[in-house]
Amino acid sequence: RGKQSGVVSSLQVVNEEQFVGSITLPNSDEIKQRTFSYFATQNRAVTAEDYKAICYGMPGKFGSVKRVTITRDFDAFKRNLNLYVVSQDNSGKLTLPNSTLKNNLKNWLSQYKMINDTVDILSAKIVNFGIEYEITLDLGSNKYTVINQASTALADKFSMTYDIGEPIQISDVYKTLNKVEGVMDVIDVKIVEKTGANYSGDSYDFVANLSTDNRRILAHENVVFELKFPSSDIKGSIK
Repeated sequence: RGKQSGVVSSLQVVNEEQFVGSITLPNSDEIKQRTFSYFATQNRAVTAEDYKAICYGMPGKFGSVKRVTITRDFDAFKRNLNLYVVSQDNSGKLTLPNSTLKNNLKNWLSQYKMINDTVDILSAKIVNFGIEYEITLDLGSNKYTVINQASTALADKFSMTYDIGEPIQISDVYKTLNKVEGVMDVIDVKIVEKTGANYSGDSYDFVANLSTDNRRILAHENVVFELKFPSSDIKGSIK
């Protein structure tokens, strides 16, 4: 027994890749949606919703994906599907899935996919953004208090985890700010790209992807938006 304890205590394990399969628990709305979708799959993947539900249903011991979407690859000769996934790091920020997680997901899906389907598991493109706004105040309002309350309200609204392909609703910025006590009017709102060492590094043309009515920043099918650091990525000013 002494030799066994010596061997066990001398073991060292080094992961070649960082584990990215641990995610924060989904909220009540996510649980409701995933449960309904998984029940409808009847243990086979036919529709896009089936594939998404089965991915979310993969046991945690194999790792977990935070967001997933699937699209048809019309350039492929056969029925090829592109499955875009993104995971989460220990601090709750989005991160790219590593090869181990992708392989586990591929093996998990093989039990449920249709025999004629081929599935490519790809990393989604994480695009970090910030919000800049300019407001006017009601008479007598303290500018520091209002700016702090306005930025906090925006952080609460936009810090949720976006779905892959989900747009940024610029109109929601105006609605959120107009509800803040002390805000008389919203003069301007800008959605800006955030890049640098602490961000994902994926660039995105926000101007080219602005909707024709100027109300949304559209996302490509493989893009997921993230307001990564609300305390510094939201900037307000008073006119």
